[in-house]
Amino acid sequence: MKRITTLSVVFLFLAGIATAATNSGTSEPLPITFDIGGPDAFGYSWEDNDGGGAPVYSWIDITSIGTRVTGLADDNNVGPVGMGFNFPYYWYEVNRMWIGSNGYISFSSNANYAHPFSGIPYYVLPNDLVAILTGDLDFTQGDGECWYYTNSADTFIISYLHVREFGTANSSHTFQCIFSAGDSTIKFQYGPNQGTFLDSNGENRTVIGIENVNGQVGLEYLHDNNPVQRMWHENLAIVFHPDPDPNFVVHDFGIVDGLVDGSAGQFIRLNEPFTVQVNAKNFGNQPEDSLRVLCQIRKNYETVYTHDYWISHLDPGEEQWITYPDPFTPTQDTVYRATFSAILSGDQNSFNNSLTCEIDAYQLPQQIAFCDDIGEDGRSWNGDFSGFAQEFQIPEPVHMTNAYFNVFASNAPGPAYIWVLPDDGNGHPDEGNPLAGDTITITSDGWKSVDFSADNINIAANDKFWIVVLHAFQGTFAFGMDQTFPLSNRGWEYTGGLAPDRDRSLSDVMIKFDAEAQTGIDDENMAPTEFSLSQNYPNPFNAKTNIAFTIENESDVAIGIYNLTGQKVADLSGHFDAGENVVSWDASDAASGVYFYRLSVDDKSQTRKMVLLK
Repeated sequence: MKRITTLSVVFLFLAGIATAATNSGTSEPLPITFDIGGPDAFGYSWEDNDGGGAPVYSWIDITSIGTRVTGLADDNNVGPVGMGFNFPYYWYEVNRMWIGSNGYISFSSNANYAHPFSGIPYYVLPNDLVAILTGDLDFTQGDGECWYYTNSADTFIISYLHVREFGTANSSHTFQCIFSAGDSTIKFQYGPNQGTFLDSNGENRTVIGIENVNGQVGLEYLHDNNPVQRMWHENLAIVFHPDPDPNFVVHDFGIVDGLVDGSAGQFIRLNEPFTVQVNAKNFGNQPEDSLRVLCQIRKNYETVYTHDYWISHLDPGEEQWITYPDPFTPTQDTVYRATFSAILSGDQNSFNNSLTCEIDAYQLPQQIAFCDDIGEDGRSWNGDFSGFAQEFQIPEPVHMTNAYFNVFASNAPGPAYIWVLPDDGNGHPDEGNPLAGDTITITSDGWKSVDFSADNINIAANDKFWIVVLHAFQGTFAFGMDQTFPLSNRGWEYTGGLAPDRDRSLSDVMIKFDAEAQTGIDDENMAPTEFSLSQNYPNPFNAKTNIAFTIENESDVAIGIYNLTGQKVADLSGHFDAGENVVSWDASDAASGVYFYRLSVDDKSQTRKMVLLK
């Protein structure tokens, strides 16, 4: 993949002419300072204090006045977080951001910016980046923290404190970014830092710099620890300041989202009309008139739907959701591709002019999948307890019976953990409240099936949910990936926490499930008719795990935890209500290893296995 990097550096040379006839010695090398750089095409320049530049290092401690960012893990982001005011950035204003675990923020995208970190500017999402010290950071290890503070008027500060690099225990990084609306400056400051972001291939992977909303303009200070004269260090301060070029003109009309936010793939019931929508934006710095947005929907190579929509006017930075007046009705149980095209005479950026989205027609009962049956590639992570997830959203209530995932390559026997997770209410998987879970052992390639029929998994219409599959140990197997377009853009990754997959625009995670229509008027309010014990979550776990179970009637329940020798190490028994219940086991005092937990009610019992890792 071609990577485009724009880098402007200004070197200041002090020149002198030696004319004295008596001077026969060799002159000293003239000093070269590296304290200014730029401008980029828009007019942003940077200045640091390494060569005696103007920025003054003055760390601002916000831990007593700010808000701690929760939810950061390894390779994920949290947001949007409001800034409390409008901040002038390039030729537009921003007022919210997504905060990335890898030491960056984006003003417009929650796409994952992760290793190996392309240089900036770069047209691929996420754009609108402010890369303060972007590297493979990991909030799941050590005691790293992230804080932000706003005075809700003109100042916003975000601080990363003693955050480790992935897989490097003796690393620690502290840095902050200060946005000042009064003069439109962005200031980076670096506290104590230890480590170089050296990856497993022996390459340093870092980015420091800024870029605009379409990744076409930006200013890079450092990429992969080069140039060496700009390595971050304690007491370094860098300020990015704009001096807009009045002759800088950008005409850029493009597509933001197709069908829904995030351009996610859609399931549509067979023979039912579907409202087609698209979000278009004026990415440029000039007002634009008479903007055309074309939609074409194809079945294989046959065009089955074509409509134009004209937007009369968009100001710079303005975007608009539009709805095509005629709905689309699928007539075959197959995959359709919807392509949206933004058309503007004189458009200077073609990368965002076209977007293709996946539409899958279905009719229950059916196997629900965004992927094909045969994968083109396999992926795995350099770390235990990691994997992938696929997001689903069905427009009618469904009952899940079986789930499937594809093993592209099996290298050694090892366990796979699978969960079904609901939405936490914010469009993110609720990792603490699984609907169901199980563990199976992988010994070969191909599709693997997990029977969830006893777990009574019912999903409401249009509710998001996720099927998550992890491998316990790195190197045991690789997950199948479908690279056939169109793609759903609903893949997720797990490397200590769930986040949108960094490669979701290149492949779909090969996960699917069997679905049938729900029966009954209100399943949630009906008395349970089952006795079931769910897989604990998380599993493996460190110190604490949750165990969910369902019983038919209010009764005394015996719940025991046993080690491999059959010795009971914990008793969670009690009196529980009918329906689903959850208990927790705090294993802080237990040794790492395999344990069994048994649920017993009257003459019924069920046992499952779990793994404690410390």
